[in-house]
Amino acid sequence: MAGNDFFDSYQDFFETSSVGIAPNRLKNRYRALIANNVDIIKNSTVLDLASHDGRWSFACLMNGASRVIGIEGRRDLAKNGEDTMKKYGISAARYSFIVGDLFEEIGKVREKIDVVLCFGIFYHVMNHMLLLSSIKQISPRYLLLDSAVSASDDPVIELRLENIRDPAAAIKANTSNRALVGWPSRKALELMLVDIGYNFKYYDWANAGITNWEDIEDYRDGRRVSLVARNTGPP
Repeated sequence: MAGNDFFDSYQDFFETSSVGIAPNRLKNRYRALIANNVDIIKNSTVLDLASHDGRWSFACLMNGASRVIGIEGRRDLAKNGEDTMKKYGISAARYSFIVGDLFEEIGKVREKIDVVLCFGIFYHVMNHMLLLSSIKQISPRYLLLDSAVSASDDPVIELRLENIRDPAAAIKANTSNRALVGWPSRKALELMLVDIGYNFKYYDWANAGITNWEDIEDYRDGRRVSLVARNTGPP
């Protein structure tokens, strides 16, 4: 199931969300985030943070994950994920979607988690180290992370305000309809990962053989990165 055109066979995911559904973007993100990590995903229990419409949870299951747990703040998206799983005949024992606050729900997970997916959420929060610490406490072997990053060459977190009415933005507002979020630079991200006890390897988007960069210019230009982080133990 590791073909690069995976979602062409599961067209429902082009309709279960309005975010990130450009075919070329889905194709290449699947290649980078799932197909490139099949050996990690296979036979693993996966925790999918901000699981959205369940697209990556589904992709993990179709690539041999034993079970997937999704945490999603938007009830309608979690419902879409459940409906799509049912439509494609995935056993209910192999997945569950939890609706709730990401930081609160991670600590409630009691199953042994092997792999954590953190796709498209890290730059929509402010408490980056709290999120990484919460992930670390459940002791996954791997963290797969995909995030927009600040263009700064320094180890900084760039503060931004997002309109929570945008379905691609943060959920909780600190001010009227706006949420304060932080975009870490690559150096800041690297320092945080090392400090919490992970080593990591970036996916090499520039040398992935991509000829059509339509809708993935952020990866081409280094404004977004993908990586595999391995748990090295304490802290």
